[in-house]
Amino acid sequence: MIIKHKYLILILIISIIGFFLRFNLSKDPVLHNWDERFHALVAKNLISNPLKPTLYKSPILPYDYKKWYSNNIWLHKQPLPLWFIMFSYKCFGITEFSTRIPSLIFSTCAIVITYLIGMLFFNKKVGLLSAFFMAINGLVVELASGRIATDHYDSLFIVFVEIAVLFSFLNASRQQLIYAILSGAFIGFAILTKWLPALIVIPIHVLLLLHYKSSLKNIAFQIVSSLLVVLAIILPWQLFILNHYPIEANWEYKYNLLHFTTVLDEQGGGRFYYIEKLRINYSEIIYIPLGFFIYKIFKNKFKDYKLLSLLIWVFIPVIFFSLAKTKMQGYIAFICPALFIITSEFFFFLTSKIKSLKNTFNLFFCWLLLFAIILLPIRYCYERTHFGFKTNSETENIKFYKKLDEKLDSRCVVINVKNPIELMFYTNCTAYSNNEISNNEIYRITKLGYSLFRLDEENSRLQKIN
Repeated sequence: MIIKHKYLILILIISIIGFFLRFNLSKDPVLHNWDERFHALVAKNLISNPLKPTLYKSPILPYDYKKWYSNNIWLHKQPLPLWFIMFSYKCFGITEFSTRIPSLIFSTCAIVITYLIGMLFFNKKVGLLSAFFMAINGLVVELASGRIATDHYDSLFIVFVEIAVLFSFLNASRQQLIYAILSGAFIGFAILTKWLPALIVIPIHVLLLLHYKSSLKNIAFQIVSSLLVVLAIILPWQLFILNHYPIEANWEYKYNLLHFTTVLDEQGGGRFYYIEKLRINYSEIIYIPLGFFIYKIFKNKFKDYKLLSLLIWVFIPVIFFSLAKTKMQGYIAFICPALFIITSEFFFFLTSKIKSLKNTFNLFFCWLLLFAIILLPIRYCYERTHFGFKTNSETENIKFYKKLDEKLDSRCVVINVKNPIELMFYTNCTAYSNNEISNNEIYRITKLGYSLFRLDEENSRLQKIN
């Protein structure tokens, strides 16, 4: 009985391991600087109005709508992850951990989805090893726990792209329209998470349809059907913000384009930034499986569309984002399932060749590669996460912020705050880092009915300004 269901049992064990890695890292009692604290505050503010994303819910001092880290209407990113976090707050309360619950769930689901995709593209063994890589990958685990930039957005984006690819495969292999519709739906969800890079699924879908000998007429019908669903999902929000928040919406669309011509937020990098990041985020030998995979496709004269679709999943995003001036490792995080599957397929190719190797050096090198493929990702996981046993300690000022919740309400304005975003998350006040404020501003604020305070964090004192 156990042997019969061994793959089910193994994927369950791998998923549990992945869940606890993510769970342990998610227990940090503080919000992380980039970008989790901003996402948390906007999601908290959405509770009162889910269609009005705000950072500073009630800005008292003048602000620049172009500065996403200090403005009022917050359209810097698409809304879907914020809605999930908002829903988590409603269910579990407004805490640091509940901020991470959606990513914890979705990122764990990604392990199983990776298994299914690997199984469909190759076999259960490849799917299982791919799922193992997804479960323990340090970058993926840190994203899910909010520890690094792009955090929960990329956790959800990876899953939505994966599910869209899964349904694309089922549509191509089974020729049922429902799967094209479902693929389009999850492309739409992915776009409402991290915008247009989600369209990478479309060329993957086309290649899979070609692999299963679909006619050009059928391919056009399936893709158009999928795209119509995409538009039905993404257009309402875009039209809504253009109508209700036109200045901010138009600026954010323009800001997205600026990533290609300008280094934004000091996030630059060289021409081979993303190629180098593959080594850092996956393992030093990732280039060997990739090189072998390219060789196989070249050997088949690019006629194996199924293999080509996996390669497209990796290299179109790498090339596309390499052309942009602004670069961040999270921008290509959604290629990780394809990388895990390619690496796993190479692993089992090597195991199939071991028995036929007679040369001692070749045998040693082959075993060395096999061990490196498994052990290097485990090492990277430990270096980045310590397997979840090392958490960030709560800072004293955050403890102080939490205590101020009883003293500060929505009619309070606090200046001289080291971490104003965090203070607004833990309380209902409006907070600024400004140390000084003019007499005219003091008069204006008090005239509006607000109480004004200066925070002395070194001495844990809150002083009222009259």
